[in-house]
Amino acid sequence: MTAAPLPAGPSPADPRLADLRRRYRELRSPLTGTTHWSPEFVARDLDLATFRGDNCFVWQGRYFGEAERLKYYVYADYVSRHDTRGLLAALGEDGAFGCQTHTFERFSTVSRDLLDSVNEISFLDRHLGLLGRQGTTIIDVGAGYGRLAHRMVQAVAGLGAYYCADGIPESTYVCEFYLRHRGAGHLARTVAADELDEVVAPGACHLAINIHSFCEMPYTAADAWLGFLASRRVPLLFTVPNFGPHPTACEEVGARQRDLMPAFTAHGYRLVVREPAILEPDVQELVGGDNHFLLFALAR
Repeated sequence: MTAAPLPAGPSPADPRLADLRRRYRELRSPLTGTTHWSPEFVARDLDLATFRGDNCFVWQGRYFGEAERLKYYVYADYVSRHDTRGLLAALGEDGAFGCQTHTFERFSTVSRDLLDSVNEISFLDRHLGLLGRQGTTIIDVGAGYGRLAHRMVQAVAGLGAYYCADGIPESTYVCEFYLRHRGAGHLARTVAADELDEVVAPGACHLAINIHSFCEMPYTAADAWLGFLASRRVPLLFTVPNFGPHPTACEEVGARQRDLMPAFTAHGYRLVVREPAILEPDVQELVGGDNHFLLFALAR
């Protein structure tokens, strides 16, 4: 496992971060409600200098556990065999900002950022023809540091725009920095929670994405985000829960997850596709985890 030397990155002393924290506190919106992502948790688990490391944004060594290098190889082999567009080689990985990487002769350098992104984009291409569409505008709820936004800008030649939204000010701050660093700002934009109503017009977005996010926020927050997406008439919603094949919310850290499907239904979203994130059971068992890809459509 390796990590690249750190370029100059975001700073906890940056006035922009202080401003975002103040604005999110003053917003008093359910969109910024937290359980798992409390200020104490963020302070403990996130080092801004290594925001692509093994932390609250993307578990890496913690996710794979023992035999990490072997599991990375098995996962990379799976992704490469299902990668019909050659994204794994085209997108690449430089290990910046503490990202944990493994280098193999067959795949060059890979990371969980890269492998998850290619797997997710491949799903969306398989079911929606994403890579062949023109002008698709996406809103990513719980966008974290901008992992998938960066990869979408790299991969989707016809991308219209990509909005990154998050209820956590540190995420918004880091995402702004990362998209600038990657030169993705011509297509990808970070939208603070208090700017959403102004920036995201009804009918503007074709697809919403929520990856490992609803399941880490309270029901009221997830419900509010679903309500916002429905009010913006976003017709499709792709989500990846942390725990199994059903969407959930986190009412209390360490407590049983709450079923979120009633909120999807209440806001008009019906499930149209559900499949394991890894389609081959043997690979799923070897790599670990129980992630599923869920695609919802908004009732007309």
